[in-house]
Amino acid sequence: MSIRALCAANEIPTWSTVNARANREGWDALRTEYQRQVEAKSLDLTASKRAQKIAEIQLDALNVIHAAILKMAEDMDAYEEWEDSHGVVHRRKLMRMTPKDLDIMLARFQTFMGQPTQINESRNLGIDILSEADPEAMRQILAALRPERTVGLGPGPAEVAHPEKARAN
Repeated sequence: MSIRALCAANEIPTWSTVNARANREGWDALRTEYQRQVEAKSLDLTASKRAQKIAEIQLDALNVIHAAILKMAEDMDAYEEWEDSHGVVHRRKLMRMTPKDLDIMLARFQTFMGQPTQINESRNLGIDILSEADPEAMRQILAALRPERTVGLGPGPAEVAHPEKARAN
């Protein structure tokens, strides 16, 4: 509201007196600060409501996933009887909630939560063989990586097992 409008609303004939007081007390700065506080509270309230709604949706999603896990566990023991065209009654496994369905649900939940849906891990020895390797050299590498172990053969002395003495399957 402007100073002139304020004066008209309060039936003040001269607005210059009110204007002088506004300048002296810094009404413009106070109005700006008040508007900033109102905006901040509005944003806080909106963010709080949004966070609450997201938390409710996440909890609902977890409840659905939990129900799916329970349903899948129940279905593991479920069978259905059916009769063929010759009147023979057959029994078949009944699976309404499959592990694949559960996997899809979990992937969607992970996406919703902003988490990766797949985590890949690769393990190696830190070496790359770029050409055809000599089989004997590969055996020597394996022998160096595998420690020798003793194998007890019942009563009597123990025998040391060597990779090069191992039988081929």
